[in-house]
Amino acid sequence: MKTTTSTTTTTPTTRTPVLKRRRSDDYHEIDPTTAIRIKGDAFGEEPPPAPPDLANTPKIEESWFIEDMADVWTSRGNEVSAELIEEWRVLLEAFNNSLLDTTGTVYTYNGTCGIGKSQAAQVACADLAANYYHPGFTRINSSWGAILIVERIQTAEETAKQINLLYQDITGRTDACAIAKHSQSDVSFDDIYNFPILVICHQAYSNSLQRLSDGNDTTMRSFTKWRYGQRRLVIVDESINPITEYQLTLQDYNRVHGYFVQNGVIPRLKQQHPQEWAVFEAIGPVLEQIELENKAITIKSDSFRQILENAPSANLQRLYDTLLKDCAWDLITTGRESASLARDVRSNIKTCLQAIDRLVTDWSYSTKSGKFQKTNAANWLISDEVGSMVILDGTAAQDLTYTLFPKRVEVKSNKALRNLENATLHSKRTNANLGKSGFSDASIRVARAIELYEWLKTNLDPDRRVLVVSHQNLETVLMDLSIADPHFQQFDTTHWGATTGENRWSDFDTVVIASCFYRPREWAANAICSQPGLAEGLEHLNHREKTSLVESMVNSKVAVEMIQAFYRCCIRRVIDVEGRCHKADLFVLLPSDERGDQIEEMILAELPNVKVSDWIFSGFEQTRKPRGTDQLKEAAFLRALEDLPTGKTPLGEFLELVGISSRAWKKTWRCRFTGDHPISDKARSLGISLTYSGFGRAQKTFLERSETQP
Repeated sequence: MKTTTSTTTTTPTTRTPVLKRRRSDDYHEIDPTTAIRIKGDAFGEEPPPAPPDLANTPKIEESWFIEDMADVWTSRGNEVSAELIEEWRVLLEAFNNSLLDTTGTVYTYNGTCGIGKSQAAQVACADLAANYYHPGFTRINSSWGAILIVERIQTAEETAKQINLLYQDITGRTDACAIAKHSQSDVSFDDIYNFPILVICHQAYSNSLQRLSDGNDTTMRSFTKWRYGQRRLVIVDESINPITEYQLTLQDYNRVHGYFVQNGVIPRLKQQHPQEWAVFEAIGPVLEQIELENKAITIKSDSFRQILENAPSANLQRLYDTLLKDCAWDLITTGRESASLARDVRSNIKTCLQAIDRLVTDWSYSTKSGKFQKTNAANWLISDEVGSMVILDGTAAQDLTYTLFPKRVEVKSNKALRNLENATLHSKRTNANLGKSGFSDASIRVARAIELYEWLKTNLDPDRRVLVVSHQNLETVLMDLSIADPHFQQFDTTHWGATTGENRWSDFDTVVIASCFYRPREWAANAICSQPGLAEGLEHLNHREKTSLVESMVNSKVAVEMIQAFYRCCIRRVIDVEGRCHKADLFVLLPSDERGDQIEEMILAELPNVKVSDWIFSGFEQTRKPRGTDQLKEAAFLRALEDLPTGKTPLGEFLELVGISSRAWKKTWRCRFTGDHPISDKARSLGISLTYSGFGRAQKTFLERSETQP
């Protein structure tokens, strides 16, 4: 078998992206001490069973893995170096260690973006299947597979397809070894039982971890078992949330209690589920007492646990099942059917009952959140029962959450493989509120959006491709500005929580980060309480210093989100063997205190050799009267026309949606809708017209959209 040994391989970018097919005689030798591959009919019509030792020592062969990675890497126009091959060996060692490790160890690999982490996961899965899987193996006793966990549904589909292509190119067969299961597919658990490689999304895996934590291992067993053995190798592409949080306020509880009163189900619940109802009823007075005490931090674990003394066999899941099955929640407030209302009510009930269940069985504490007291609990999801896993997270070195993992092995990467000297980080320190609340006021939000967009137009060339990352409400205003006054070759926005794993901005040369995604301090405290313990978690929560563990964990998540956002643009692409990228400008707003210092230090650690410059931007620091609001309303008007449903919509409802008064409609906007104007052109293209019913003062005006556009 050929092993890649050359230090540098240069391949034209036009190379066809296929692997070399192994010759059939490569598969004839069976050595119980090493991995084998079964190809086609090399052994005749009936393949033999796997050797006994092979089943006990799962392994991905290094020489095959390196060769396959080199083929994939060069097929995409990249170059292979000795340093990169060594990095792949480090990653393969983590995969093989995890295959043999059943103690619940989490291997975290912090390889930077652009060195082939996702491709390595796909090649490892294809190689594992090629080593151990053949559809004709009817006598095999134990074979191995893998679970690959990705961020998005589309990624899951593409990943399964790529693994199958790799597997087919390696083995020369035409069958599939991988399957993707997600909420938008028709794939059943019976279907995935027949495939060694399973690709799922983060949310599905987190849900299975939650069920396992609650004592239900059905989903986890369906993921980890397949027809001929176990899916022993578990790879998580990007980070995974290790905890589930629960919060409950008196207002949440009272709302759900009101649902029960309105639906008239309380007498039946008392009769059919007396212990469960006793628990629910006893929670109210405790929450009322917490609200009256109005303390910054209150420990209430003992108060909640005492509730179970009178209902030791309570199972709130039974209560929820009854409510879900027998109650018409869509009728409780409107008196008419509403599927969306029913979903919201059921979601509120489920969230409330889950929180109560956790509060009475585990630790809890209350904190003052705005006007209300919020009671918190959480549980750690990754246990020894889950088995080992490898997490591929380029920001793992900066994410302090990983320091809480009880069994963690840090797999360090060679950061020198990337060289971002062609990129410049422009940093601006500001006293402005960069959190979500800093953009809640509409006038401030509009003023900030205008200031930022005007600066970008004034200081950047029109041929730029610009991505702005911010909170969602600022994102909307920026998009309206770009629609009303287009300037750049490409301009797009996104918000926090929608960046990880996205590749659609890989051609963009500019990223602007216009806000900070601060998680609540209780999130960090909950993570600490779930592992070191309640006392230590609350001790850190009590410390308001900027350098406390709680503050540092919150800051690390801010930095991680920003790093992920920066790597959405062209810097993720490697253009030469030195690991350089195309020219790019990265702009970031940071707080002016030591918090900003800590965040910037973490960012620079993940942008090797990036140039650093001051961002000369004076916006955001003072409230100014918004300018150009007419342009913004015009953009909002056009967007609302696109979203208009077919049929008749009362004009008053539409004007309220876009923030236009009836007086302004008569004075300005009606003539734009009916005359020679872009709004009129848009309306005609969408098949939207003004219609009327009635006469005189009783006349009503509608926007009517035809089912068939002209």
